[in-house]
Amino acid sequence: MSAMAEPSERSNPARLVLVIGGVAVWCVLICLRLGHLQILQHDEFAAEALQIQQVTRSVVAPRGILYDAHMDELAANVSVNTVHAEPRRIGAKKIADAARQLASILNLDFQELYSRMTAPSHQTHMVVKRRINPKDESLIEALGIDGIYLVEESMRVYPNRELAAQTLGFVSMNGDGGGGIEMQYDRDLKGIQGAISFDVDAKQRSFRVKVQKPAVQGHSLVLGIDKSIQYIAERELASGVTQYGAVNGIAIVMESDTGRILALANYPGVNGNALKDYRADLWRNRAICDLIEPGSTFKVVVAAAALEAGLTRPDERIDCQSGSMMVGRHVFHDHKPYDLLTFNEVLEFSSNIGAAKLGLRLGEQRLYEALRTFGFGAKTGIDLPGEIIGLVRDRQHWSGLSVPAISFGQEVGVTTMQILGAINAIANGGHLVRPFIVDRIIDENGDLIKATAVEKTRILRTETAAAVRDAFEGVILRGTGRKAALQGYRAGGKTGTAQKIVDGRYSSSKYIASFIGFAPLPKPRITVLVQINEPMKGIYGGDVSAPIFSAIAQGALMQLGVPPDQAVPMPKPQADPKILVDAEDFLADSTPVTPAEPPESKETAVPDVVTIRVASASIAVPNFTGMSKRAAAERAQKLGIRLRTSGSGTAVSQTPPAGTMISAGEACSVTFSQNKPAPAAPGVPAAGNLVAAGLPDAKRR
Repeated sequence: MSAMAEPSERSNPARLVLVIGGVAVWCVLICLRLGHLQILQHDEFAAEALQIQQVTRSVVAPRGILYDAHMDELAANVSVNTVHAEPRRIGAKKIADAARQLASILNLDFQELYSRMTAPSHQTHMVVKRRINPKDESLIEALGIDGIYLVEESMRVYPNRELAAQTLGFVSMNGDGGGGIEMQYDRDLKGIQGAISFDVDAKQRSFRVKVQKPAVQGHSLVLGIDKSIQYIAERELASGVTQYGAVNGIAIVMESDTGRILALANYPGVNGNALKDYRADLWRNRAICDLIEPGSTFKVVVAAAALEAGLTRPDERIDCQSGSMMVGRHVFHDHKPYDLLTFNEVLEFSSNIGAAKLGLRLGEQRLYEALRTFGFGAKTGIDLPGEIIGLVRDRQHWSGLSVPAISFGQEVGVTTMQILGAINAIANGGHLVRPFIVDRIIDENGDLIKATAVEKTRILRTETAAAVRDAFEGVILRGTGRKAALQGYRAGGKTGTAQKIVDGRYSSSKYIASFIGFAPLPKPRITVLVQINEPMKGIYGGDVSAPIFSAIAQGALMQLGVPPDQAVPMPKPQADPKILVDAEDFLADSTPVTPAEPPESKETAVPDVVTIRVASASIAVPNFTGMSKRAAAERAQKLGIRLRTSGSGTAVSQTPPAGTMISAGEACSVTFSQNKPAPAAPGVPAAGNLVAAGLPDAKRR
């Protein structure tokens, strides 16, 4: 039996070899697989393990500080805590209880919080509530819930509350600039984000916190705004808006020579520390994003352009035609029936007719070029978001009424900042400067990163600016802006009372009262604008805005350390017969002039109203001497000249003299007498012909 079993036992080694071979192949495969996993896929699995075992959180860098011109903080940062949760660590059985306790402490809705904490997307991490009240921090820590923790972060605060709020802007909950300087310079202010990490065990408990990348504070900004001057501007503006029952107001103080904004106030104000308490529209900086018709403050553009072009001179006497003038069938009015006014008096008494005549002398092309030269229809370039370009239609779209209408601030749309820049060019000797808020950018150590360069362009000759500046001083000394006078400082400026357009017509009850001026003369340091929207207890710029200008300018000059001139007393109010009331820089019961209104080719005679052919050439005044009234009237009517007569008999003198070039529609005054005039000496004009009215004489042209 034993002998028979031997062959079978001899076959076992073969099987053994097969088994051993199979095991060897299996071991080799295992080793290859392990090598592939541990060597070739090492980085991939290490990263996956790190992701499970380590949690990384970003650290928001503190924003740069906003300083005023004297390095006082206007916007700063404070440390606050945010409640974070990791529901997976808390555990499914404890989430409901944790949510109930958190909701009670943080004044949250339990159901809403519980839904968030049980959502699959929030199991690893979620923010429970940001920037909690400091008194709640100890209560959260006392809960001792694993998976609930506090993270310190930076929050933007504004120490001066409402001060310059619309200019500074605000920062959203996500740390992004949401308006004003905070938005314009968001990239500079944000800095470089950091990162921290901490390891977690199998139960998702954290330990071993490491700083992966330190956060770097953003660059800080030093503004041109002077906190004290800003406070003065806001205080006086708020007082004025309240006193006159207005809707809102704007006040700006600019350094005349550089364009640096020393104060930019909007009222009503807002508190940057309480965003939710204010309507979104109150955060708008109306000085750069609201379109207005400028009214009579715009007359400076036409006056300066006409003077620059040699079409008038400071001592010229302009015939304002008893306060009314017709272009086509549209009648333009003055607030008083002025006759002859000098160039300076046209600005001092705010004559619409005088401004319109200067505009007609310029003509469409030169007037349009003047608008563009003064910066209208383009952004000023101020470093604030949301600036609009205004509205200056291409002159191909102008009507025959556009030139006189534009001449006193209608049919154009400008921003408050644009009109301030235009007046400032008169103050600084003829330069259009770019306004700016931020003076320089510095790093966290206070070292200079970038300084703002002054940008200015000469648009007027020095002599032209000086002549208009003198006229502006007359506005305060003798004209419509007497309430803008300063104590101890000479000043100049211009009033404006513009009608607002409501439902396509100029309103008879809603106005924008403004005053723009500069001081001290003869070399202004500051240019100040005050604009009051829809005052109810007074409408005139000289009554409403001029006193506010006076208070702001007086305080600003004292704050800047500009010594007063004791020889310059406060001017006493004068009862000038030409100014019984402040100038009305609007057209009573008028309809806005639109580009669609075609120019009239035929004229309709209106009693006591001059008819002007806008497109006609200049006319040489005929010699009326020796003519009867009838003959003189027929001659004047044929030429399109308005005739003013006095006396009876034959003409003995006339103003302007024969040969003077005037536009059709200009007036000529003729004196009649029963006695024949004595012959004049050769080359000497007859008596009464020495005063020129209307356009400059033929030699000057």
